[in-house]
Amino acid sequence: MRTPLTLAITVALSAPVALAQQAATLTDVTVQGTTDLLANFLKASLSVQPGAALSSVNLRQVEQDALATGYVKTASAKLSSANGQNVLTLTVVANPVIKSVAVTGMTFLPADDFKTSLGNVLNIAPGATLNTARIDQSKQALAENYRAQGYPFAPNISTQTKAAADGTVDLTYVIDETAPIKRIEVSGSTLLPKDTVVSAFKPLYDAKKFTPEVYFAGVQQIQDAYQAAGYLASGVNPAGNSLQDGVLKISVVEGQVAGVDLSNLGLSATDAATLRTKAGGVPSLSVLEQDVRALSNRTGKSVGFALQAADPTVPNRVTVLFGVADAVSGPVKEIRFAGNTAIPTAQLQAAVKTKVGDIFSRQLAESDFIAVRDLYRKAGNDISTRDAVSFKDGVLTYTIHEARVAGYEIQWTGKKNTQERVLTRELPAAGGLYNEKAFRSALDRITALGVVRVTGVTTKAADPKTPENLTYVISVSEVSGSRSIPVGLQYDSLSGFSGTLEYQNNNLFGLGHTLNAGVTAGANDAGQSLSGNLAYTIPWLDIDFLDFRTNRTRLTLNAGSNASGNNALTYTTAGTSDTTQGVPQAHAAGQDTLRDYTVRTTGFGVNVGRNLTTSLSASVGVNTQYSTYYLEKQTAGEKTADTDAVAANAANPTATPKPIAASDDVAKALLPKNNLTTVVGTGLSYDTTVTPDFPTGGVRASVSAGYGFGRSGTDPLSWTKLEGGASTYYGLGKTLTKGFGTEQKQQAFAVRVNTGTLIGTPPPGTKFSVGYSNVNPAYELRGYDAGAFSGTNYITSSAEYRYDFNVSNSIAQGLYGIAFVDAGTAWNAGDAITLHYAVGLGAQLNLGFNNTPLAQVRFDYGFSPQTGSSKFHFRLGPVW
Repeated sequence: MRTPLTLAITVALSAPVALAQQAATLTDVTVQGTTDLLANFLKASLSVQPGAALSSVNLRQVEQDALATGYVKTASAKLSSANGQNVLTLTVVANPVIKSVAVTGMTFLPADDFKTSLGNVLNIAPGATLNTARIDQSKQALAENYRAQGYPFAPNISTQTKAAADGTVDLTYVIDETAPIKRIEVSGSTLLPKDTVVSAFKPLYDAKKFTPEVYFAGVQQIQDAYQAAGYLASGVNPAGNSLQDGVLKISVVEGQVAGVDLSNLGLSATDAATLRTKAGGVPSLSVLEQDVRALSNRTGKSVGFALQAADPTVPNRVTVLFGVADAVSGPVKEIRFAGNTAIPTAQLQAAVKTKVGDIFSRQLAESDFIAVRDLYRKAGNDISTRDAVSFKDGVLTYTIHEARVAGYEIQWTGKKNTQERVLTRELPAAGGLYNEKAFRSALDRITALGVVRVTGVTTKAADPKTPENLTYVISVSEVSGSRSIPVGLQYDSLSGFSGTLEYQNNNLFGLGHTLNAGVTAGANDAGQSLSGNLAYTIPWLDIDFLDFRTNRTRLTLNAGSNASGNNALTYTTAGTSDTTQGVPQAHAAGQDTLRDYTVRTTGFGVNVGRNLTTSLSASVGVNTQYSTYYLEKQTAGEKTADTDAVAANAANPTATPKPIAASDDVAKALLPKNNLTTVVGTGLSYDTTVTPDFPTGGVRASVSAGYGFGRSGTDPLSWTKLEGGASTYYGLGKTLTKGFGTEQKQQAFAVRVNTGTLIGTPPPGTKFSVGYSNVNPAYELRGYDAGAFSGTNYITSSAEYRYDFNVSNSIAQGLYGIAFVDAGTAWNAGDAITLHYAVGLGAQLNLGFNNTPLAQVRFDYGFSPQTGSSKFHFRLGPVW
């Protein structure tokens, strides 16, 4: 019976204790391990605050609350009581402070704007504590922004942190805007030709990779195609596009007329039935303009039209509203054009749809003005829309304000060495009409100078009242490496090793003048080991005299002394002559003496060239030179051959004797006499190509004539040299965009032919040499040795198929594959003419550094089916 009493006492005694615990509250919250500012933020972010019942405190939840802020790496919560105080202590390890924020890979959206938004909205900026939660939030927001701006998928967005020595971190956002493409599906397009749609996105399919610039270029191409065809409310629907699992789906919507509203004109639905615009049809600009014209003539009012979405959820379904667009109206009695100089009035008149007798419609007249502007732009010109259309007393006037070049400004990035006049003289004259083709050609000429790099072009109008007068601001930077000291070492089987040391400067005094000086040293059996050349070119005699400042006149001065060895020495007459072995031997006229000679040519020259038109230039030059001839010593191999020939002849006296080299005395007597000659020459060059590095259209042609005179010893010399050649180019394949909107085809077929002749009595040894390697393509015949054929006449021809791999980076500025067929020969008067030919493959690599051209390196492999031989060749220089 005592047990129930004991239980009752126990319950009674324990009840006050439990009641006390239930009533206990949290006195304070403290945060350790971080700054006061972050500590206060963390305390405010917790789900429990001072005054909360201790029974409601969940330590694990407190830790999760701290981690969820994104500011801390770790968090540990502890509850303690002392002196009647219940304290929650949160110990954290805070994330590091951000030292810098960078964004890489972002091209579609402005990276700087994104960084500004990070700092202003999410406090992700230098000096702030790294917050992983907000970083995740920013990545999500950025992905959504891409989609909202028409991107067909959310790009891959990641972040990287790099710890600095001071404990801070560099934060980098890495955006990959690309994605693989396996297939492209286009839906909804019925009005455009299939080829138009396919060609718009073919570059993406060919690349098998999504890039924003190519994708949006395709989207814009579709939009432009619908606009050009006059279909309204039609185009690509960005919200319907997607790229998933390699399948790019393009959604195209085409406009549809939901209904026609004539209520603003006081006309009924019955009247609408007479219009060409019908419900269910496609809103066509040309049809709508015809209806505008008909309604204006019918009502006597200036009618216009507007499109209104019939259903906000289906934006391509529109209601066509016709109404009064302008209070001014009346019959058109006369149509005038004012201010046009580039295009005749008759041509402009044919472009407008408004006719005399029509009721004036401002909307239709403004549409006509756009047609006039398109006509100007097609011709490469432009006009402003200022005061474009006026109608008074029955006279409809289209006022043409043609775009003109008010002037130029050159903006430099980095150091400035080139004088601005070197650039501005290449540009169309200020004050003249702007022409797109002429301006782009001028930019290409500036780039071709090799002294500056054009980095951008903008325009500005000095007076807002005359926006057609534009100042063109051209941004440039100096090309590094205008001076160079190239050193070369080469070897060939005939001449052996030779070395070259040169000094080149293509921007002397900042005037674009070029200076080339070089010395070549090589083995020579006549002891003539050194050659040297000096050339100074002023590309434009920019002097204030006659039209020299506006018409390019080029001056070149050159001087040099060059030794050319391994020239075969022949007998001039038949007879018997002494040999190196002391054994006389008979020979025929023209037979090889088996001895070689070196000719040293020392001289100077002046050449002046001048543009006659934009495509035609003329030149005249005078060159004087003195030629000295030296007999080369026999090599050890040649001496051995002579000894063997004597032994063979003695062993078999009845056989045809093997030839033995002529003795020194005989050979010296046969050497050409030293001569002093002067050549006066002139030439014409015609060039209509646009892209000189890889011509895909146009023609190049040249003719030259030179008259030479002088003396060889006491013998007078007098001769004429005539040469001519032409090449033409045909582009095919897809179109590539090069610098500043210049377009060229990716493939080209090129054909050339060159010929020449010498008439009269030239210096001994003067001839044309055809073969490989030659920097002048006129004398080029691949697949054969250098100078394989020679004579006083020559003809060569070549056909090449060229493919541009569209390579452009900091090292390679062009890579081309080439397949070729060569044919040609050289002969003397009276010789039988035998044409030689070869086929082969080649490649050309244009080298550069940071967009600075360095060298154009050409490799060719030629094979001659006639001889069965092949040759691998290397040379420097551009494609012809």
